Amino acid sequence: MGDALTISAFAKRSGVPSKTIRYWESLGLLPKAARSHTGYRVFDPAALRYVAFIQRSKAIGLTLAEMQEILHLARSGRCPCPDVFSWTQARAKSVADQIRELSALLQRLKRIEREWKRCSCSSGECGEVCSLIAGLPECKSAGGKSNANNQIRGNCCDGDACCERAPRARGNRSVLPAAVPAVSASVLPASRRLVKRRRAINHH
Repeated sequence: MGDALTISAFAKRSGVPSKTIRYWESLGLLPKAARSHTGYRVFDPAALRYVAFIQRSKAIGLTLAEMQEILHLARSGRCPCPDVFSWTQARAKSVADQIRELSALLQRLKRIEREWKRCSCSSGECGEVCSLIAGLPECKSAGGKSNANNQIRGNCCDGDACCERAPRARGNRSVLPAAVPAVSASVLPASRRLVKRRRAINHH
């Protein structure tokens, strides 16, 4: 026990908060701490290698549950490397997809910057919505067709690139897509129509 580290000393050596160390220990990611004669947790310095394992696993996107499975396999005499390879391949695909989405987002943001520098608008010239957004290319759905609803909800773009450019707003003309007409009073919920009718009667 001479070389054993108290939890505060272990935290200082590892650079990990004591609370996190207790949590990792409870999950079985760290060897169970011994107890000093006064009842305090004490760790073998060799347990520091498990901290390094956890930090390296987190750096490649592995979850705590996956780390538990790795240690379980290793402690039962089985090689965890095939599982690690499978997890990291799936993570690599996910990261590649995110990079493509972020790249498309960056291109749209840069386009807004170019448009603003080229021709900034004055007050009252944007129509019903911001002309910078209305001037962006129409979005594609997963099937490759432009989807005005996706554009309104902000799910642009499901594909790798945007398609046709929407017409730029001029003057005070409406720039809303034709596929999204204004909601008429006939499709309002009955309760809202009733409230409007009562207000009109009270007004007269």
